[in-house]
Amino acid sequence: MKNKNSAANEDVTTWALPEGAIARLGRGSVRDMAFSPDGQYFAVGTAIGLWLYELPTLTPIALWDTERGMTDSVTFSPDNRRIATHTFVGNLKIWDIERGVCTVEVNDHGRTDVAKPVLSKDGERLVAFNGPQLKTKKILSWCTCTGTLLSETEIPSTYDVYPICFSPDLRLLAGTSYDRNNHPTAEFIAVWNVETGEQIARFDWSERWGTLCFSPSGRFLAAGGSEGKIQVWDVESGSLEETYIEDQDAQTHPYYPPEGGLIAAVVFPSHSKIEIQHLEKGEKLDEFEIRGNRWTVRFSANGTQLAVSGGSEIKIWTKGHNAESHTLSTLHEHIPTMDTLAFSADEKTLAAGLWRDNVLLWDLTSRRSYRPQGEKLPGTSHVVYRSDDGRIISINQYGDNLKISEVGKSESVVELPPLQAGLLGRAKAFSPTGHRIASVDTNDNIHIWECTSTLDNMTEGDSWKKHTTVISDAEFIYGLRFSPVGLTFSPDGKRLASMSRSRDWKAGLWDVESGKQIADLPLTPAPRRRSYRESDTGIAFSPDGNIIAGGLWHEIVLWDATDGKTLMTIPQSEENQRSVTLYFSPCSQYLAAGAWWKGGLKKTSICLWEVATGKNIATFKGHTTDVQCFAFSQDGTLLVSGGHDGAIYLWDLKPYL
Repeated sequence: MKNKNSAANEDVTTWALPEGAIARLGRGSVRDMAFSPDGQYFAVGTAIGLWLYELPTLTPIALWDTERGMTDSVTFSPDNRRIATHTFVGNLKIWDIERGVCTVEVNDHGRTDVAKPVLSKDGERLVAFNGPQLKTKKILSWCTCTGTLLSETEIPSTYDVYPICFSPDLRLLAGTSYDRNNHPTAEFIAVWNVETGEQIARFDWSERWGTLCFSPSGRFLAAGGSEGKIQVWDVESGSLEETYIEDQDAQTHPYYPPEGGLIAAVVFPSHSKIEIQHLEKGEKLDEFEIRGNRWTVRFSANGTQLAVSGGSEIKIWTKGHNAESHTLSTLHEHIPTMDTLAFSADEKTLAAGLWRDNVLLWDLTSRRSYRPQGEKLPGTSHVVYRSDDGRIISINQYGDNLKISEVGKSESVVELPPLQAGLLGRAKAFSPTGHRIASVDTNDNIHIWECTSTLDNMTEGDSWKKHTTVISDAEFIYGLRFSPVGLTFSPDGKRLASMSRSRDWKAGLWDVESGKQIADLPLTPAPRRRSYRESDTGIAFSPDGNIIAGGLWHEIVLWDATDGKTLMTIPQSEENQRSVTLYFSPCSQYLAAGAWWKGGLKKTSICLWEVATGKNIATFKGHTTDVQCFAFSQDGTLLVSGGHDGAIYLWDLKPYL
């Protein structure tokens, strides 16, 4: 097999690296998964590309299609020789597994809204539903050898359609139908004849998202979702045949194995577990614990294996001859988005605060990830910081409560009393001195808590007290729940800078002791554009406490941290116009700015700026979507970036400094 990377280099952290990177930690967030019919391979479509693993060892053997990444769907051919993929930008590709090359590519420009494509049983056709949210919806088929469009059947539906499912013989197509303008949920499930486009059945159904599955003969259709039930209809008669489970806490994923019978993966979010059930027999086959609170669930073609992606791992369940012989394997490294990164004091460990998961640690010598000692499920979104004394501190928001702990010592947790108004999502900051925390409530107030003792006593709830409310002004706070860095403390923890996404763009500097404003931080908003999230902002304090940097759509602004006067503006190029993730080097001489993705880009930019001159001394392009966070080594020669794509890159800065 060509591009069998492990044959030449077993260190997968160096596969397909962008220029300037020395390693990649994390293999990209999961967008789809598939088992090969013969059980030899397991494919994972991720935000950074397509990974191919060997089963049952889960050894990575290839990483393909990394130029843009964003592999949204993965399907094996029935003969196990090819993989069909569809990407976020609308490309349909067919990969020869043995040769490791793309043999057919359909640049389906204008048809980016394509639901998961499937391959015919004879392997000669690639079939997809185009336009789930377009006015004109079509079923398309292409020749798998040449990429030639073979047929185009229009579906006369004024509703948005998603999810969809083809019958095994590709004769029927089913999909939920809903009016996005008038109804937040689905209105019905429709079944169409693929050849004619005629609607042949319609079933009552209120679940907008979920899982649809035809029986092997195509006569029955099963549907499941987050409403805790599975229903089965006879497509020919239009009658409801069965209703299973009916547990409001359950998220259900039905599947018909080829030999018959209906099985299901049933996720119970409140218990962080999943059950595999044989519905027709009323039997629970197995259950196991899972991570996260959003899951991708895929059965193998024969129904004997199940892959569940949640948080930062993929669980693969394999059916045995009896309950005692079922096996469960775990594939690590496919991580979700992270908000923050932090080095340990000796810089041998890197901590990442993950979305919908706990903190994950990397040993930077072996480049392997591991969990903090004593970690407990369930995990929720954490942010991590290194305090002045070198400890890695985690702030975890669970509902309206903030919990503070030292990473690796999960028993040392302080839970701050909830506020009368609830907390916003990720709008929080931790003082580098380790004794103050700021967060924003739903009434647009910034609250600051202060620790009156050392971290050694942080288990004592009385050591953390509400210190002050710095501001009550929606103009300064609006939109911080979506900002990568909405708040930032000065190095001594005595000042706080905030930056808003309000209509007028505002930034301010505040005295923490008094809660009074020290200065406005002047901004010159760009002309309004009708662009996705044009008002994203970021803000950061320099480690020497002298400069504040703010990132807008069109420029980076440097202010004097004493009086708020503008020191410099750095215009951003067209592809860097969302450089809103900001981080200073430890010496304060350099500023790393990470862009958020905008349409038309293959990769987002990371620019290293010289603070004194505003000169761009290096530009790196690796992340396929938003750059979320940074960390510098203490000597400033290593920059680490974390992305919304589930990848962490290590960049060598020595050639540029």
